[in-house]
Amino acid sequence: MAKTNRKKGECIYCGRTGPLSIDHVVPLSRWKEFGVRRRVLDNDSNRVLACLKCNGRKGMMSPREWFELHPDYKKRFMAQARYLSDEIRRIVGIG
Repeated sequence: MAKTNRKKGECIYCGRTGPLSIDHVVPLSRWKEFGVRRRVLDNDSNRVLACLKCNGRKGMMSPREWFELHPDYKKRFMAQARYLSDEIRRIVGIG
């Protein structure tokens, strides 16, 4: 899993602690939509820790869709998202 927020043990989106789960920043099921190979999304640079609430609500939303609903989460995410690949950053809109 990406080193993004693993050490802090908190949700990368809202900051809650436990219980946490692994979230794919860009959902694996939407790889074709973003014009990348599935393996680009199925690696550590696309995985972060998220609380069950955020992960469940985000579901299969793209990062842009999620951050449009939660602009405050985007600020927090951008401050911590240091280990994302260039391709993931492009999809998220921060690169």
